[in-house]
Amino acid sequence: MSPEELPPPEDEEDKRLMALVASGDDDALRLLVHRHHVRLVGYLRSEVGSQTTAEELAMEVFIRLHRAAGRWRPEAKLTTYLIHIAHNLVLNEWRRRGRKPTTALDSAPEPGDLSHDSARRVNELDEAFRQAVALLPPEQRTAILLLVQQEMPYEEIAAVMEAPVSSVKTWIHRARTRLRELLKDHYDPA
Repeated sequence: MSPEELPPPEDEEDKRLMALVASGDDDALRLLVHRHHVRLVGYLRSEVGSQTTAEELAMEVFIRLHRAAGRWRPEAKLTTYLIHIAHNLVLNEWRRRGRKPTTALDSAPEPGDLSHDSARRVNELDEAFRQAVALLPPEQRTAILLLVQQEMPYEEIAAVMEAPVSSVKTWIHRARTRLRELLKDHYDPA
């Protein structure tokens, strides 16, 4: 495959699609939704603890992206911009709920899956992790989820959270320490 045949890097493709969205191309918006929906919903679900709320918030993120398309400038990655919008919506959701983030929904396996010990153990660990993450202070929770789930570098997390990189590093360090403490009884190194 020659260099001319290689697909553009994700960031360049996002910039191209955003330019099309700004000019009114709804197909380009659908492509952006398709490209980023799953990761965005994953981040939002971890923050708000509900798949339904996460889906609703993700839809709002894309609505806001569409409205702002003409003003968007590609100084940062589009994923950073999307997560920034999502983060602000999460903060609004917490305020709406009285600053009390909910715990994750029960993720028990389907009745037919109960015979699979390994699947059950994975679900137990996943639920323990979600509950532990829900106990973290909001800044730590957001920072660690952006690092682990979205695989964002510290600089992008800082941009999303509108905080210095040094604060992000501190929040992540504290989150890791607290998660180790909260999950020590669930971890079996054997």
